[in-house]
Amino acid sequence: MARRTNHRDLPVASQRRSSTARLLKDASLEQRAGRLAAAERQYRRVLDADPQNAEANYKLGIIASQTDRVALAVPHFAAALKAGPDQPHYWLSLATALLGARRVGDARSVLERFREKRFADAETQATLTALIANLFTEAHQHYEDRLFKDAEPLIDMIVMLDEGHVEALHMAGSIAAQTNRLTLAVDLLQIAVSLDDDAPVIKGNLGTILARQGRYGEANACFDRSIEIDPNNPNTFSNFGVALRKQGRLRDAIDRFDEALRLCPDFAQAHSNRGSALMDMGLLDEAIAAYDEALRIDPSLSFVHSNRLFTKLYSADYTAEERFADAQAFGLRFADPLLRRRPFANDRDPERRLRVGFVSGDFREHAVNYFFEPALHRFDTTQIETFAFSNTVNEDAATERLKASFAHWHCLCGLTDDEAADLIEAEAIDILVDLSGHTAENRILVFARKPAPIQVGWIGYPGTTGMAAIDYRFTDIFIEPDGTGDDVSVETLWRLPHVVACYQAPAADLPLSGRPPSEDAGYITFGCVNRYTKVSDPALVAWRDILLRVPGSRLLLEIADVDDPDVGAQVRARLQRLGLPLDRVILIHRSPSNRYVLYNRIDIALDPFPYNGGTTSFDALWMGVPFIALEGEHVVSRMGCSALAILGLPELSGRSTAAYIDIAATLALDPDRLRAVRRDLRGRLARSPHMSHATLAADVEGAFRQMWRRWAAPQERHSG
Repeated sequence: MARRTNHRDLPVASQRRSSTARLLKDASLEQRAGRLAAAERQYRRVLDADPQNAEANYKLGIIASQTDRVALAVPHFAAALKAGPDQPHYWLSLATALLGARRVGDARSVLERFREKRFADAETQATLTALIANLFTEAHQHYEDRLFKDAEPLIDMIVMLDEGHVEALHMAGSIAAQTNRLTLAVDLLQIAVSLDDDAPVIKGNLGTILARQGRYGEANACFDRSIEIDPNNPNTFSNFGVALRKQGRLRDAIDRFDEALRLCPDFAQAHSNRGSALMDMGLLDEAIAAYDEALRIDPSLSFVHSNRLFTKLYSADYTAEERFADAQAFGLRFADPLLRRRPFANDRDPERRLRVGFVSGDFREHAVNYFFEPALHRFDTTQIETFAFSNTVNEDAATERLKASFAHWHCLCGLTDDEAADLIEAEAIDILVDLSGHTAENRILVFARKPAPIQVGWIGYPGTTGMAAIDYRFTDIFIEPDGTGDDVSVETLWRLPHVVACYQAPAADLPLSGRPPSEDAGYITFGCVNRYTKVSDPALVAWRDILLRVPGSRLLLEIADVDDPDVGAQVRARLQRLGLPLDRVILIHRSPSNRYVLYNRIDIALDPFPYNGGTTSFDALWMGVPFIALEGEHVVSRMGCSALAILGLPELSGRSTAAYIDIAATLALDPDRLRAVRRDLRGRLARSPHMSHATLAADVEGAFRQMWRRWAAPQERHSG
């Protein structure tokens, strides 16, 4: 039965509505006049009578937003939306307030529901466009500040609202690339390119990421197209040069860097990139000059200082004391001011399980990892809990293998140095180990902040970092005996009792040649398959003299891009200038497929100096090829002689260049002795400390424990 209307109620309801309307009108007038406090009082009177009034709640939200009380605006906009879900401006105002209150996830949820409403009127679209523009401005600022975690959700929101927003897709791809999600980055940038194929910057950035994936053909095509659209962008030429350098096309890389510098002579990054390519070509003086020019333009570029320090290790023109002074200067300028001085809260129990972090840009198929990974697998997990802090930008199968080997894995890619240091501190790391030093993709300035009580350098960089924040550097009693190296190291040298690193033999079963290749060729072949950067003029002069001492002998050199006419001509001109007989020099283009194969053509390997071989020396031994070393004073000049001493073959290293030449020539001229030396090299290496991974792991664990006990002792209770 229908309810009868009570006619006596109508005037009361009508009066209430009339009163509310008057209050809303008065409040609106006050608001338009800028008397916001008075307007707010009027709107609140409306809510006293009608708590769900949509307009009053909406206007109170506006006033709260205008008076920097955005958190108070949120409940008012939410109430307005609940009462009026068909009002598009309620949705957008609530989303804006939530963003202002840093409730980004809630804002996204509101905007997702807003999108489902499909409001199509012009006013709403204009408001939405303005919101998207504001979102992009804020995201772009976060991106410029490298605050990718803050930028990404805003960009995702833009793409959710406007799937065709090319710049948002571009930024989303760039963030994915910066945070090492390369597949996602390529997908996003390819979508952006499909929407605007004539955007040169996007095309060039896609090329950069494809090159990082090793997809060089596609990358080069992207760079070519970008340059075709805009031939005046120096960044594109510089990035193209970096990609070509990775491909070993060094002459082409330098041409691109030169073009970038023609367009922008003060482009410091391009000068530095050019220096790195020149270093790869063995043109060390020119490389250092390029780094110097980059630093003249912008002295604040710490990574250029690192490149310069690393390059000087290869040069015979600098003493250990000069390199030490350069490293100290780096530490004083870039590292020491960043030191965080505060007490650590780590549990000082001297015998507890230790939390040890390892920082590297080379957790992949890389020489550093060949030496590090075997030890990692043999650490006693009851004593050490391992943490990886990876800055590896080109992950591969080795990376995936390592992820399974560490107890914890963190990616530092995309994090600022402060964010990375905060992460390490949050993990309460006891001992933090640097595996990069001043090499590529390092995070050395994270160490400068001292995020762990004890910091140690190991494997990745054969020298001092110059940083007081790094407490120790691992070495061993052969490479740096007592009294050697201490005066040119900021870090305290911690000498391991056996070796500082172990060689990992290749997984493949590589057969050994039954006899020296000279027995088939009819002449002795000396060889060096180290990077050409290590081939110094003094080494080449010594090799010339060895060839002259051994009639008919040959010298085999593996050099990146030597098949390029310009590079080949440059190499031959250098060899000729130093007096090497070109008809007795075999030049082979450097290729990963050659890594072990070339040893089947070499009778005796020649260790370069002053920067000795590392992985290549052990590869030679594994393939049954002896090498001749020159004993130097700096750690980089003692790797060869120390390896031979540990193997029980000290007679293959000389203390002078004359002795080096004589040892090589004498061995080459004694076929029986050469055959005998080669016969059991693989077995000798396999039985040596160089392949005793368990011993190395135990030595390192023992060192960590001693360091920890020393730090935990009462007299050592200091701040960072």
